[in-house]
Amino acid sequence: MNPFKKTFVCMFAALAFVLSGTATAQKPERSTIVDVASAVNAATVSEDDPDGEFAILIAVAMGYPDILDYLAGKGQRTLFAPTDAAFASLETLVTTAFCFDSLGQLVEEQPDYIADVLLYHVTKGRKDSTEVLPKDRIRMLTGDFVTRVPNTTVITDALGRDANIEMVDVEADNGIIHVISEVILPYAPASACPETL
Repeated sequence: MNPFKKTFVCMFAALAFVLSGTATAQKPERSTIVDVASAVNAATVSEDDPDGEFAILIAVAMGYPDILDYLAGKGQRTLFAPTDAAFASLETLVTTAFCFDSLGQLVEEQPDYIADVLLYHVTKGRKDSTEVLPKDRIRMLTGDFVTRVPNTTVITDALGRDANIEMVDVEADNGIIHVISEVILPYAPASACPETL
């Protein structure tokens, strides 16, 4: 397991242990997007992937209580949820194109950027596949758009990077989740590459 994933998985496991004590004391009245994402992650634990498919997404989101509160709140929203493999691909991008030592360094040094990245995975309203797949573009919470490649399940972020919608219509009481193959980006982070003359 790469060190970035191990660090975030340990943080998530510790928080999940704390939350499990309150969950047994009082059963939630509804299943929010946060509840469903956590349950799906637990259901995808296997010998090949002992942490589940969404451990990094959940762990990164834990650092942003306001975003978690929004995802667990009243009203309807749609989350495009990247898998842990998507975060591994993002780590390759930030180390090669933006010269960070790791994705963890980017998270630590540019927390506002990471908040925008998380918000760029959420749109207002309950948008199931019958609404998402015909659309040419979707406005995300940052105000930026993702576009859809015509006649495909591929969405393109603001940097021109493609992500495939791998699973649709994972339902929660306060919204819906679609699983995507890449972490989509609303803009590039401030680069850590040395300046050249």
